[in-house]
Amino acid sequence: MRSGINLPRDILEEILCGLAVKDLLRFRCVSKDCRDLIDSPDFVKLHLSQSLKTNSNRFLIILGSAKSKPYSLDLDSLENAHIKSTDILTDLHVKFPIIGSCNGLIALETNNGDAIVICNPTTRKIRVVPKPPTLPASAEKNLVYYGFGYDPVSDDYKLVALIQRYNKQNQRFDITNITTEIFSLKTGYWRSSFHEAPCFPSLLLKQLIQPIIVNNAWHLIIKHDRSITIVAFDLITERYREDVPLPLLKNFAVMELGGCLSIISERYDINPRRTWYDIWVMKEYGLVESWTKVFSSKCGGNMMSPVAYSKCGQKVLLWITDQNGHKCKLVWYNLKGKRIEDIKNLDVPYFWEIDVCFGSLVSPMYGCSRNEL
Repeated sequence: MRSGINLPRDILEEILCGLAVKDLLRFRCVSKDCRDLIDSPDFVKLHLSQSLKTNSNRFLIILGSAKSKPYSLDLDSLENAHIKSTDILTDLHVKFPIIGSCNGLIALETNNGDAIVICNPTTRKIRVVPKPPTLPASAEKNLVYYGFGYDPVSDDYKLVALIQRYNKQNQRFDITNITTEIFSLKTGYWRSSFHEAPCFPSLLLKQLIQPIIVNNAWHLIIKHDRSITIVAFDLITERYREDVPLPLLKNFAVMELGGCLSIISERYDINPRRTWYDIWVMKEYGLVESWTKVFSSKCGGNMMSPVAYSKCGQKVLLWITDQNGHKCKLVWYNLKGKRIEDIKNLDVPYFWEIDVCFGSLVSPMYGCSRNEL
């Protein structure tokens, strides 16, 4: 390989796989051969696979308020992290929360709601996806829920839109008039799902809890009378399933932690009077008996939410907010020592949303010919 570096290609690939994306982008300038290697689909997948396997090249996207600019923090070295402005997200004129984050790509809706932007904030490449053509022009009263994830079987990234129509005659959302639209990054087209969607009488806390991607499936929290069900849309089979098992808990929220379905539940002890948060993880997807309580922590009047595992997997990053919602901080929970550890030299301003992203070379123009990149 004529790269200016006298190394066999496989050894060079192994070295480059351990570098951060920002370093690889600079390395592209060494020679045309280096650029072609780094831009090749095989290397992009190899680098991503290495990052996922080693829990590296991760960063946090944090939003302080609806009017403030989002910023990022290096998750792999929080003790030495510096707050960085994510100008690319500010310049896109998009609204938060993030629809979905997958393999370095994030999806956000534009401010006016007429399109979805797929963006790689590390490489600063973007792709604008128009809203589903089946959605009426004046869709203010229609409920639209978006999800974004990866289908490993077809090797495709998919944007999913669940559309619940508003019945003007009955003046309510029609639980029988629900469609599912799928946008493929490979084909560049929206298409309707052939499989029937279940009835959705109500979706809980749309503004607070976004649908999450786990095990190549998009998970929604559904309320049926007084019970709660998780409905999953499988990105591979493109079918809904309502058999996602839950432990027998009350007052819980569903989230993703370390690639697993996770639950944070709240319980109150009368003597002594204090509130505890329990973190549960479904270690083997689909098996109710695999729900395992990872740890418990008393909150002292504060609210708590797990964010991510540490690189070594022995700690969990927690987002703690005071009971008034005015102050918040990030801390580590040491799983072995069963204690909370402050993160030195980390002082973050107040924020209301936090997302974990991977730095990758994956392009939002995934599957397109090189002439379209």
